[in-house]
Amino acid sequence: MTQFLDYLLGGLSSGAIFALFALALVLTWRATRVVNFAQVGQAMFTTFVALTAQNLTGSWFLALAAAIVAGAALGTVVQFLVLRPMRRMDTSGAIIATFGVLIALQASAGMIWGGDTQAYPQPFPNTAITVLGRDWPLSVYDLVVVGTAIVLVVALTLLFTRTNLGLAMRATAFNPEVARLSGIRVSRTLTIGWAIAGSVGAVAGVLVAPVSTLSPNSFDIILVFAFTAAVIGGLDSLVGAVAFGVGTGLVLSVVSGYSDSSNAPLVALVLLALNLLLKPDGVFGHTSSRSV
Repeated sequence: MTQFLDYLLGGLSSGAIFALFALALVLTWRATRVVNFAQVGQAMFTTFVALTAQNLTGSWFLALAAAIVAGAALGTVVQFLVLRPMRRMDTSGAIIATFGVLIALQASAGMIWGGDTQAYPQPFPNTAITVLGRDWPLSVYDLVVVGTAIVLVVALTLLFTRTNLGLAMRATAFNPEVARLSGIRVSRTLTIGWAIAGSVGAVAGVLVAPVSTLSPNSFDIILVFAFTAAVIGGLDSLVGAVAFGVGTGLVLSVVSGYSDSSNAPLVALVLLALNLLLKPDGVFGHTSSRSV
C-alpha cells in the first residue's frame, strides 16, 4: 500500500503538467473548434526562448515571464496567420494546418538552437522531502509545479466566470454568430483565446523542461498524454482537462512503477480508445462546459 501511495504522489507533478497542456488544448478548442496539435511545438519554442532569457539574465522568473509573453505572441500569430484565413474551410483542414505549424516550429527551433538535447536549469531543489522521518516521492520543485497549476486553474476559472472577457469567450465558443450580433468582437475574442492558450502552454513547457530534456522534439510524447486527458475529460470542459490531466499523470505513474515506463503511451492510447467507444463527448462534455 505504501508503494502504491508513493507511485501516486510521484505522478502529481507530471499530472499537473498534463493538466496544463490539456487546458491549452481545451482553450483553443473552445475558441475555434480546432484541436491545436501545434500546442506542444509552441510550448517547445517558447521554452527555448525562456532558456535563452535564463542564460542572458540568470533569472528563472524573468525567463518564465519571457516564455509567457512569447507564448501569447506565438499563439496570436498562429491564430491570425494560419487559423483565421481558414475559418470558412472544413475543420479538418485547420487541424492539418496545425500539424504543419508543429513541423515548422520544430524545424525553426532546430535551425536557431540546434537539434541536440539541452539541459534546462533546475530552479528549485528536486530531492525528496523528508517528513516525519520518511522520504516522500515529492520535491520542492514538484510542489511548485502543482501550486502553479492550481493558481492557473483558479485564474482561468475566474476569468471565464467572473469577467466580461470570459463571458465573451464562452459566448463566442458556443455560438459565434449570436455573439457577433450581440456586439462581441468575435475575431478579437478568438485571438485572445489562442494567446491565453499559448501562455498556458508556455508555462507548462518551462515547468517540465528542468525534469526532462529540451530539444525540438522533446515534448512530442506529452501531446499524447495531454490529448488523452482533454478528450476523456471533454474538449469543452476546463474541469475535465484538469481532472483527467492529473488523473492521467497518476495512472501513468502507477503503470510505470509496477511495469515499465515504455508501457505508458500504450495505456494512454487504450484509455483514449475506450473513451471514444463508450463516451465520445468526454466525461464532462456538454454539461460541465456550460458552467466552466
